[in-house]
Amino acid sequence: MTDQTPFPQAAKEPRLYGVIDVLRADRVAGWVIDRTDAARCATVELRREGRLVGTTTANRPRKDLERQAVGTGAYGFAFAFDPPLEEGMDFTVAVTARSHDGVALPLHPVGGAARPVSPERKALGLILAELADLRDQIAGLRAEAASAEGDRARFQDRLELVQLRLESGISAVDAPAGRAPGWLAGVALSGAVIAVGSLAIGLVSLWGG
Repeated sequence: MTDQTPFPQAAKEPRLYGVIDVLRADRVAGWVIDRTDAARCATVELRREGRLVGTTTANRPRKDLERQAVGTGAYGFAFAFDPPLEEGMDFTVAVTARSHDGVALPLHPVGGAARPVSPERKALGLILAELADLRDQIAGLRAEAASAEGDRARFQDRLELVQLRLESGISAVDAPAGRAPGWLAGVALSGAVIAVGSLAIGLVSLWGG
């Protein structure tokens, strides 16, 4: 934090205004203000290699902001890197400020915190961000597959229970002596009705529970 930190002057500037003024291997810090409502504090998101690793509120008091009468002066934020950044990998860090209603502003290093980034590093940063996104997608697909497998297993268990009930019900019925063959058809029809009803209950239980 220095007194050379730039502050918003013209009303035509974007609604959110802020900077990163500390970017080290172990820490990133800065400040951001919502110019339309100085009483509100923006939310700040930190990403490493495209993956969200932290969220905080920009509400820390800043002496430099207070001295220059920038709102309440409490618009600072800070993140600690755990693990710390590897040497020369600060370009993989992305910081975004968001207002309460979703307006977003990417924050950038200024002054001594700014370092030149070669085209090669920019390309590498994009590749790392894409890999992080793919990792998240794969994790989501694995979770969906595990859930589907669990549903299939529960359905199979309930289906086997229905079959067992049907077999038990039919085997418990003895044919009365002297009855016509039509009685067997009646038993079969009753068994089918029981099976369908039990299966329907099983399906409702599966998808409803």
